[in-house]
Amino acid sequence: MTTPNPFIRGYQDLFIRRELLITYDEHFEPCYRQITAEQQDAADDQLVGHYSVFNGTHALAIEPEEVTADQHTLYPANGQVRAVVYALRAIENGEEIHLGDTETLARAQGLLKRIQFETGFYSRAFEITSSHLPYDEWDDLQDLVQHADTDQLMFECFTLPDSDAVGFKLHGTPWTDEHLNQLEGFGLSALQAKQHEEGFMPETIRVLGLAGQADVRILILDPNGCLLERLPQF
Repeated sequence: MTTPNPFIRGYQDLFIRRELLITYDEHFEPCYRQITAEQQDAADDQLVGHYSVFNGTHALAIEPEEVTADQHTLYPANGQVRAVVYALRAIENGEEIHLGDTETLARAQGLLKRIQFETGFYSRAFEITSSHLPYDEWDDLQDLVQHADTDQLMFECFTLPDSDAVGFKLHGTPWTDEHLNQLEGFGLSALQAKQHEEGFMPETIRVLGLAGQADVRILILDPNGCLLERLPQF
């Protein structure tokens, strides 16, 4: 099981999708299914109230007598379309989840913006305690950041002498393999190898990697900073 990234706040990869709300058995909750490609442009009133065949992901609004053998094989379950909704969805621990739905796209877009704001989407800065690094790494880091060549490391680093803190400004986040390959032509492991070559130590690289994957842009390590839950402390 993958350990959750402690830097991730709120939901990731929020998106809106037009879906069918289907009832199919009085003993079960209604289900949500994606609209098939051939009905994507159909108006709501062309779908609502119709008989529906569906599978684990998609549904087709169709009259019972019009269902072909191939369609029955592809969509083995059946029910009735009760509503067309704009579902707000997100990715959590690699799985898609349903957060809620509205009757109109405008309302869904408004809800999306509120959730993004309230869960930290617009705040990508962390101040955490330096005890999340081993003491020798922290001691060496304070010297290293003053002369390290970070041009190829996807971050800038700096000291805050009055508070004995060290800061990082991360570039090109999120540091996923897909995104880094699009930007730079290499993945996270290659980036971390470059950071190691410049003298940054393993736990520092690991913490920066977690922050980068969570789309953090500013990371401050401060002896008086707060503990970040689920991030190891030394």
